[in-house]
Amino acid sequence: MPEEKKDRWDKAETLFKVAVVPVILVIAGFVANSWLQKKQEIEAKTHLYAELMSKREEADTSLRKEMFRYIIETFLTPRSSGYEQQVLALELLAYNFHEALDLSPLFKHVREKLSNARTSRAYVDRLEKSASDVASKQIAALEEAGGKLDGTIDFEELEKNPAGIKVIEGMLDMPSASPSDPQRSHKRHFTVEALTSDSHTKEVRLKLEVRTVREGGADADYLHSVFWVGFFDFPMIDNTRLPNGDRCAIVLRQFHSSSAQITLVYFPATRASLKDKPYYDEVLSTLLNVSQPRNMKKDQAQ
Repeated sequence: MPEEKKDRWDKAETLFKVAVVPVILVIAGFVANSWLQKKQEIEAKTHLYAELMSKREEADTSLRKEMFRYIIETFLTPRSSGYEQQVLALELLAYNFHEALDLSPLFKHVREKLSNARTSRAYVDRLEKSASDVASKQIAALEEAGGKLDGTIDFEELEKNPAGIKVIEGMLDMPSASPSDPQRSHKRHFTVEALTSDSHTKEVRLKLEVRTVREGGADADYLHSVFWVGFFDFPMIDNTRLPNGDRCAIVLRQFHSSSAQITLVYFPATRASLKDKPYYDEVLSTLLNVSQPRNMKKDQAQ
């Protein structure tokens, strides 16, 4: 009996080695081969996508480069171009390069030329409309990462109060972008006063006060600034630097004979223009805050 059992186990083992093991090896090879093929297909598609995107970026860069060169020539050789060409060129610049270039001086220069030449009001209206469109696009992109406050300047009230009138006062809270400290926020109190206005250039002189609010209601820092704002000041380019790498800007939305509409937008430096590079100390401070553990920060604060 023991020998018969042993023979059965030997036969079963032989059968397993002859029939089952090859099947398992075939299945394992098929699975491994399928996995390798899928991986190769994904890598091939990823490489193709990256190559197509690279070529697309190169073509777009080349097109924008030629467009920029052609448009700039319109202003470098003004004798060969009339007001219509210059206004059209400035519109193209504004709609295509507003995130990288400070177009405010060029806008003001062209408007001054149009005013001195006493040309059709339609040209000035086109300049103001293109500037308003660009400012609205930038505000929409910036407030998505931060916030905004709107205000109205009553010119009749401003004339009665030459010291200035308060047009915006409020708090904005922007969550921290630091992955190591997601609970930290940049809460700031903003106050904007209108000091005077210029109906000829359609500009208003404003006083901005910014206070950073910490836990317990104490003000951590204070900023005070006075400046002019017009239709051709764009928030991504013309903004005020705040501590911790944040930015704020005031935009003139509308200017009428009796009033003006302004918007204060609060946003992180990452949403500023390509031209607005952060200072080295801001970058270093951000890196240190990101790399430092939260419990270490709390210990230092205590």
